[in-house]
Amino acid sequence: MIISSNDIITYIEQAEAHYKNNQYQTLQSVIGDIQEYVTLLSEPEDFARYYRIYMLYLGVYEEMNMPVLKSYLQGLIDYGQVQASDFEYVCSFYEECEQSVYEDALVRYPYNDTIQLHYAFKLQNEGRYQDAILVLKYLLECYPALTEARFLLWDIQAAQLEHICDSDEEADCYELLDLAFATHNKSVLKGLQLDERLDLPSQTLANMHVAMWENKSIDNKALWNSEWKHLEITDRTRMLLVDYFQSFMRNDTVSQIIKDPGEPQFPEEDFSNFKEFKIYMQDFANSGWQMAQHYYLRYGDSAYYHTKNINVLNQCVQRGLALNPKNPNLLVLKARSFFFVQNYNETGAAYHEAFRNGLRMSEYLFYLLEVNGRIESWQGILDIVVQFHRRQPATLKTLFFKARALVKLARFDEALVVINEALEDFPLPPHSYAPWLYNLRMIVHMNNQNYTAFFEDMQSEINYYKIGDSDYCSTMNLCVEALLEMEDYKECHKYAIYNHEQGQLSPELYPVFKWVCYYDYLPKPEDLAPASEADLVKMPTTFVDFRNNGLIHWILKNFDAAIGNLSQAAHMANNKAFYLKMVGSCAEDSFNNAEALSAYKTAKEQAPEASDYKTFFKLYNFYNEENEPKKALETLQHSIQSYPDYTFFDFPKDEYNMMLRSHKLLAQQLEDVDGFTKYSAMFLSKDQPSVQALYDQLTHVKNHFGSDDFLLHNILEELSQRDDDFKKEEFELLKNVKSTIKATYFT
Repeated sequence: MIISSNDIITYIEQAEAHYKNNQYQTLQSVIGDIQEYVTLLSEPEDFARYYRIYMLYLGVYEEMNMPVLKSYLQGLIDYGQVQASDFEYVCSFYEECEQSVYEDALVRYPYNDTIQLHYAFKLQNEGRYQDAILVLKYLLECYPALTEARFLLWDIQAAQLEHICDSDEEADCYELLDLAFATHNKSVLKGLQLDERLDLPSQTLANMHVAMWENKSIDNKALWNSEWKHLEITDRTRMLLVDYFQSFMRNDTVSQIIKDPGEPQFPEEDFSNFKEFKIYMQDFANSGWQMAQHYYLRYGDSAYYHTKNINVLNQCVQRGLALNPKNPNLLVLKARSFFFVQNYNETGAAYHEAFRNGLRMSEYLFYLLEVNGRIESWQGILDIVVQFHRRQPATLKTLFFKARALVKLARFDEALVVINEALEDFPLPPHSYAPWLYNLRMIVHMNNQNYTAFFEDMQSEINYYKIGDSDYCSTMNLCVEALLEMEDYKECHKYAIYNHEQGQLSPELYPVFKWVCYYDYLPKPEDLAPASEADLVKMPTTFVDFRNNGLIHWILKNFDAAIGNLSQAAHMANNKAFYLKMVGSCAEDSFNNAEALSAYKTAKEQAPEASDYKTFFKLYNFYNEENEPKKALETLQHSIQSYPDYTFFDFPKDEYNMMLRSHKLLAQQLEDVDGFTKYSAMFLSKDQPSVQALYDQLTHVKNHFGSDDFLLHNILEELSQRDDDFKKEEFELLKNVKSTIKATYFT
């Protein structure tokens, strides 16, 4: 069989496929075929392809044959076909790979982070910590977002520090300080506080670092104001302080500490061998490039969070990105500059750019949550939370955003499940989303008219606040609305008075406050302006607009306008029944019985779960006045059946028992003889029945039981003894009844 170079290339393609599919046994056979006829290849590219698959093949075995692997790498170099990935692969075997290979690779590819990391692992493995630290510092100057390099640097610095501390030789105090500073080794830093070999700025660095670990941030802030700001400190110490106070969101202090570190001084990229490249790495690591970027980031953060100076913020973004246009943290700062001026499209674009350049997914999604929250894209927030929870466990923040979006979308049952999960499954420290979650659950409870649970959560929420602060008063504002819908106007007035005195009553609640004072005759503060047409919203669109317009019109006795606005508010409200009943009350004030009856009927029909005994009793009164005794009786009996406690405790059971009397009179109007007899008998069962009850019974007996002389006699006899104004005709009737009884039964 004649083999051609094309056949060899086919074998190489098969070998590549076998390697990709982890078919190593088959790969070995194909490699053997290729080796037998490899001399038939003529093109350097084809040889390079074979060399690469054979190098990968060598890596399959547990014991690496490094001399052979190196020889194939040299073959790629000789053919002029070597690539960075070839060095990456060989250098990944850092226990076997020779130093010369790394030196050659780094001079060829000085910015290849993979080769740099492999070299750092080799140096760590060989205990060459100082060289490893230099490589990683250089690598982090080039790629500050390379987290694995940052962790490896910390491990190596900690190992170097331990090695120096265990050595019998005298240690370089500045090297010790540098390593202890980098690894936050408090015990070594404490020892360096008293090391007289250190200059004063270095001793200050050690002192400050220990204080940061041992003191509270408020104590360190006091030390800055009283002592530290008067000392000579290095740029490194200054940035340590800036990072420390930034972590506690003390941006006012950050703005005092931060100082321009100057422009970075980059070395010329002029090297031809590893010795010269090592000098270049050292100079690049000390160039101040990262320090300058960090300065603009922190100064910009201070402008965003504290001074609110948009010009400073924009300058930090421009100058920082001029140094490194791909720095993800500075791109986040750029997004904040757009967020600051409410340019949310550009904000989102900047966050996307930061993500593409290394911003972590979790942070990226958190930032998008804030943007979507500001533009009120509630469904967008839910979509982002779903993405986050696919990659990361739920957090209190993501659950809060999800719950708030569900509340805003009026998906209250779903929101309640999320809120309960958040409040039950997570620790709830003072500075967390816990109070906001309690507040959201209060809104859900108010929507469900579960006011007992509402005020339980209110107590839990305000425990996170200082009495009288803005958050506390915001919660009190929510309570004002809840108490209004509970019809507890005296308590509503108390809460509104408190917030008014604190200057924290929400503007949209002033019409409520004025109406409560007007409707329930409650004291009105002297500085509270009277209701006027100036309080009206000219073009109402929201529930609050219509509610407030309705209340103001009511106070001004513009009843038709009040009824119209309140009816529209009821149509838009969560607590529809309450606002329909409010329409009914307003109509009653204007003596518009037809409108009032319609409102109460609608409340009973459309929201029966929110009706109460007062609603039923008002309906009874209206049906009674409209001479509809059957509907009046049905409504009254429904009230007794549905609200027995209210019925029997709220209405007096004296001689004028209203409930019993109402039933008796309705039975009379309906010509229900048996019913009237029953209810009348209940009145007469008292030891001293009322005179009026006796006269009612007398009329009933005359109309329906006129032939019952004994019944007529007993009622007339009782009236003659109880009524001082017993009429002559009744007296004559009593005499005649007695005569009839005597003649009929006793003669």
